Amino acid sequence: MWARTNLATEEFYARLLQKFNEEKKGVCKDPFIYEADVQVQLISKGQPNPIKNILSENDFVFIMEKVPLEKEETSHVEELQSEETAISDFSAGENVGPLALPLGKARQFIGLYTMAHNPNMTHLKIERPVTALPPLWVRCDSSDPEDTCWLGAELVIAGDSITGIVLYAVSCKADKNYFPSLENLKNSHKKRHHLSAVMAKGFAQYELFKSSVLDDYVTPSHTTITLDISWSPVDEMLQVPPLSSTAILNIKVESGEPRGCLDHLHRELKFLLVLADGLRTGVTEWLEPLEAKSALELVQEFLNELNKLDGFGDSTKKDPETVNHDAAAVDRSVLIMVRGDLDFAEQLWCKMSSSVVSYQDLVKCFTLIMQSLQRGDIQPWEYFVSPSVEIQEQVHRVQKLHHILEILVSCMLFIKPQHEFLFSLTQSCIKYYKQNPLDEQHIFQLPVRPASVKNLYQSEKPQKWKVEINGGQKKVKTVWQLSDSLPVDHLRHHKPDFSDLTLNGSLEERMSFTTMVTCSQVHFK
Repeated sequence: MWARTNLATEEFYARLLQKFNEEKKGVCKDPFIYEADVQVQLISKGQPNPIKNILSENDFVFIMEKVPLEKEETSHVEELQSEETAISDFSAGENVGPLALPLGKARQFIGLYTMAHNPNMTHLKIERPVTALPPLWVRCDSSDPEDTCWLGAELVIAGDSITGIVLYAVSCKADKNYFPSLENLKNSHKKRHHLSAVMAKGFAQYELFKSSVLDDYVTPSHTTITLDISWSPVDEMLQVPPLSSTAILNIKVESGEPRGCLDHLHRELKFLLVLADGLRTGVTEWLEPLEAKSALELVQEFLNELNKLDGFGDSTKKDPETVNHDAAAVDRSVLIMVRGDLDFAEQLWCKMSSSVVSYQDLVKCFTLIMQSLQRGDIQPWEYFVSPSVEIQEQVHRVQKLHHILEILVSCMLFIKPQHEFLFSLTQSCIKYYKQNPLDEQHIFQLPVRPASVKNLYQSEKPQKWKVEINGGQKKVKTVWQLSDSLPVDHLRHHKPDFSDLTLNGSLEERMSFTTMVTCSQVHFK
């Protein structure tokens, strides 16, 4: 028996080490199969981490799980599984999600990982000193009485030596009544780790704006604005964060947000992208026109309106009242402007982008404009910026600026922040986009004073509330969390459907999930 265990430990460590070295060299990113029905993947920093919602993520982490079933196998498996033991939805035509292992199997892998790193196991055929591997986490199927959904192991390293290991157990229940007291959590942690004193840190996350189910059903959108607040000490369970807390706003905005007010600008951006792609590829897929009239007719009407305006000349010489008057006159044509201070080029762009369907349209429109300029019929403000980069890069930068505008407008509409916040957010976005490509999935983070946003959270229920108890050692902790979304993606729980929704799109009662993380520490020396 021990010979088999030793051999299994050596083989398991060798496979993990090989995968770790390949990842560092960038050789292989795919999971590898272990024991026919188990797969192992190495998650690196920046990749989706399935335990991020439970514990802080590491630079690297190994994830072990059951090999996903092929689609043709799922229908048969679904028939065999009872509702109590089903661990994933196997809907026809859908991708099968991650699958979990029995608790006993998960414990075996954690045991092999622990033995391999124990410096006292000198009989193992492992090169010394042992290379410290990233933490190992194994998905569990919650079939035990404690509803264990994850087992984890993380090494304790002092200098160049592995001195011990921290073993984690995570349980999750779809039960809002599973509610221990703060004192019980503290006492349990003290007893488990032989401590005389502990400290409790709190964390709460509030959803300030997020797409609802009905919104996604009509027009998919992934815009989210959340507020993360942390504080210490914690006085009671589900405590409202005090004003002395540390708060950070997390903002992710997808261009074209249907509840924003920039639909017209978004279409103009898409029109610009169509033209840029046409120049690059030689093929242009024109947008569907919004107007019954041709682009040439719209531009002609626009020029006629400008010609009728009294005193139309250099807009730089006009006072704000005159500019607003001119803009109001232009609004009487075919398009209602959101802004009242659009210059000539902006107004012209609005007209053309709403109805141009060919390059011939563009040529005719610009010909008409040039003729009007030559005759002196119109004298708009002639302002030009010499391009310093090629045209595709200019278009790319316009996309970045449009995304920044979407971010600011979304914040103004949905959280109504103070001016100083908008200024700081603008500077943050500009700094990011000077150094990075366009990324609508990027989360912009901005520290804020809790007092300046207290009206957004003090009377609201948090999306997530968490307390972390420790005695000064960062890795040795007890965590209790209440959330309205399932933090474990391989368990089958109730999912809301449209029959659960009220007329305004909100749930009558949101599902609550309680998650508990406990750990124990093993010393090797």
